[in-house]
Amino acid sequence: MTANDHTDREYDARVLDRFADLDRRAEPVCDRLSGAVARFARYRVRLSAALTRVRDGELQYVADDLASYHSVWFQLHEDLLVTLGIPRH
Repeated sequence: MTANDHTDREYDARVLDRFADLDRRAEPVCDRLSGAVARFARYRVRLSAALTRVRDGELQYVADDLASYHSVWFQLHEDLLVTLGIPRH
């Protein structure tokens, strides 16, 4: 495996399409979560903001920034675990 140096635009486009698909599928889940617990609404906003920045060419917002899609997704996951009382192993 090698790090993506972003010279293959077709590959990057396919990866970004997958992120967009994930985002579309995550939207109703985030909506239901925020309906149950209001603080979860912030994750939908932050995920959308990160994806918008990626689409605008700021590729560090995929995984290399504290506000990246990956970072926000991880924070959502951790918040769910704590909310549900599920220990991290």
